[in-house]
Amino acid sequence: MESNEINNMLKSTINAGISHNRPTMFNISKYVQSVFSKAAIRAFPLQKDFIAQVNWNVTGTSDLSSPSAMKIYNMNARKEGWTLPSSKEVAQELIANVEESIEEPIVGDIVISQQISNKKPEESKKEEKGKKKEKVEQANFFIDINLKESAIEKISNNILKNGISLTTENSKRNVLCDFSSPNIAKEMHVGHLRSTILGDTICRILEFLGNDVKRINHVGDWGTQFGMLITYLEEIYPNYIQEKPPINDLEEFYRSAKKRFEEDDDFKKKSQLKTVDLQKGDKNCREAWLYICEVSRKEFNKIYDRLQIRLEELGESFYDPMSRELVPMLEEKGVVVLDQGAKIIKIPGFKIPLMLVKSDGGLNYDTSDLTALWYRLQKMERDWVIYVVGSEQELHFKLIFEGGKILGWHNPPKTRLDHMQFGLVLGSDGKKLASRSGGVIKLTELLDEAKLRMKDELIKRNNDEKSKNKFTEEYIEDASSKIGYSAVKYFDLKQYRTTQYKFNYDHMLDPDGNTAVYLFYSYVRICSIYSKANVTAADLEKLIQTENIQISHVKERQLLLHLLKFNDVIEEVLEDLAPNKLCDYLYGIATKFSEFYEECKIVGHEKMNSRLLTVELTRRFIKTCFDLLGLNPVEKL
Repeated sequence: MESNEINNMLKSTINAGISHNRPTMFNISKYVQSVFSKAAIRAFPLQKDFIAQVNWNVTGTSDLSSPSAMKIYNMNARKEGWTLPSSKEVAQELIANVEESIEEPIVGDIVISQQISNKKPEESKKEEKGKKKEKVEQANFFIDINLKESAIEKISNNILKNGISLTTENSKRNVLCDFSSPNIAKEMHVGHLRSTILGDTICRILEFLGNDVKRINHVGDWGTQFGMLITYLEEIYPNYIQEKPPINDLEEFYRSAKKRFEEDDDFKKKSQLKTVDLQKGDKNCREAWLYICEVSRKEFNKIYDRLQIRLEELGESFYDPMSRELVPMLEEKGVVVLDQGAKIIKIPGFKIPLMLVKSDGGLNYDTSDLTALWYRLQKMERDWVIYVVGSEQELHFKLIFEGGKILGWHNPPKTRLDHMQFGLVLGSDGKKLASRSGGVIKLTELLDEAKLRMKDELIKRNNDEKSKNKFTEEYIEDASSKIGYSAVKYFDLKQYRTTQYKFNYDHMLDPDGNTAVYLFYSYVRICSIYSKANVTAADLEKLIQTENIQISHVKERQLLLHLLKFNDVIEEVLEDLAPNKLCDYLYGIATKFSEFYEECKIVGHEKMNSRLLTVELTRRFIKTCFDLLGLNPVEKL
């Protein structure tokens, strides 16, 4: 990063909203990394390609920390002519060569700290086979870096004036996210919860960064089961063409049809023939199929509306005609092998092939997903495709991705494919979450229960004589939905996605700890400060234009510093596709704001205007995180 670019970034940081026509948020850690990388090249010219490592210091002993002195020492200690006895002297050389070419430097105090390694000497000598032996010292010297308070203030004030916006290496891409993906004629259940919530959050973050994002719902709307459903529909509603049948319970309709399919051979044979008729485009079959899909779609949309999810439906049926054209195209390329009557593609390193055509001539999920991959990369011109699907499909997507490489569609790093897999939602007994009868819990029932519990809590609070706030029935109804649904979302998102977790209403609706309810309390507290200070939105805007944040307490400094880590958090979220890191960051804001609020008087203090600006900056970051996580805060609690 050149010095004039850094200058420009410092002078005007962060843009309002999601527009990317204005300056973006200054990345402090990357800037300090560039400063120390240049220092390393000046101090050790032979390390011309060296990139320093700089991290936010989680111990709290300094703002940032760098292990680069140890890295340089271990890379060079055994080389002829190297004279420095330890990484301490390397650190001293690095510090001596630190220069900032900007008008207002950011880097403040720099000190050397020591961390004694817990490794045994014999463990430190271990090396990867074939690699040159490096001398590894036991006394590790780190470089601890503190930022100038004036820099923290300036960057914070610029954010207030210009808004919150980022540009990273994951900006301006053509992305497709495949998530939710329920099956037609089946109600959405708890198994769809994680895919729907995780996929929506990743899309929100990618859209915030200015990417062109396609949100695709790859519904299961094709295959043998539809012959079964159409046959059953004709049987119980023979007049379905003239009069649309009242299918109120799709789950029961599906179970009844499946029972007939499994127990009645004649019904099963009819169903198989109906499947063929549907695939050939029979008018009546297609009309029945469209009706069943429409009934399902209405039920899905009720869930999506409650969770504020946007999706574009492109189901399995969309790719079926393309699949039938793709197979002969791949045969011409010479990659298809005939194996016991089946047509397959062998994937090096895998025992299981990609199954294009089964021995009976039928197509399957491999064919459909390979076709979808071709369409997304080649026709939709997406350069990043994310599949938010459970961990049990890990092998399937490894095969599909490798197949994409073999066929020349997927060319990393030009294109990126990710299986954003996730673990199961468990009940309190540690087993797969199920209803009392042992069946799958419907997602609508799960959301209803969360809302009902929150509604009961708000009514209880309303009836408490000590309660300062009195809620109307309309407010209770609206707030119980917002808090209940947000609590379910946040409880899921704060888990690392590949782990299993126990679903627990009491934990997710707890007003203390890392929950949406606690975060909403923090947000309401912030908003209440403006009322106590008798400050309007117009007053705040005037303050932002005429006053500046001036740090006057260590807790204020810690809060602002945490806010300014936003860039790195977003980059880490997208690198690992891990929304839980954004949840951790948001919870950190709430806890650090609580510490600031407890120790720093705001209303009536001589620094009130400055501290009100700190409060407003905190509110904006919390609200931005709420938006990215799909959480709906309330006005009062």
